[in-house]
Amino acid sequence: LPERAQPMVPAPVSQSDAMAAMIERIGLDPSVPLDRLEHMLAMKERLDAQAARKAFDLAMSEAKAAIPPITKNRTVSYGAGKTSYRHEDLAEIARTVDPILGAHGLSYRYRTNQNGATVTVTCVVSHRDGHSEETTLSSGVDTSGSKNAIQAVGSAITYLQRYTLKAALGLAAAED
Repeated sequence: LPERAQPMVPAPVSQSDAMAAMIERIGLDPSVPLDRLEHMLAMKERLDAQAARKAFDLAMSEAKAAIPPITKNRTVSYGAGKTSYRHEDLAEIARTVDPILGAHGLSYRYRTNQNGATVTVTCVVSHRDGHSEETTLSSGVDTSGSKNAIQAVGSAITYLQRYTLKAALGLAAAED
């Protein structure tokens, strides 16, 4: 028996694409009031933002499922009989999460600010479709040890980068 030809099924069109096509058609019509066109453009922006948020949420959930606990690879000790602990440094966190985030279209960056002795770091996690979310922490400069003023600021920034990234991604450290 001859094989029957399958009917052509058009590819699904997103709401945003349909809206863009409608805006293009209406935009060519000089009788359409400008406020109507502006209203449609605003609606398209909302649809695009909603789609970007959904893509971000999906990518975050998939990436989070793939990220293993971060290995604590550094030891801090203030001497015999004093505080001692292990932690994961920023490079270890990045080594673990960067390839996984990248595979899901996610990236992160930091914004820093200093106001007197207070340092603020914001971790911005972004998705390739445009949605991003921020996590911000502040602290005083880290004057522990024998740090000079610049090292005290740098130490606080690095510490806050670690913790804002961990908070933004919901990460856990091994043996925490």
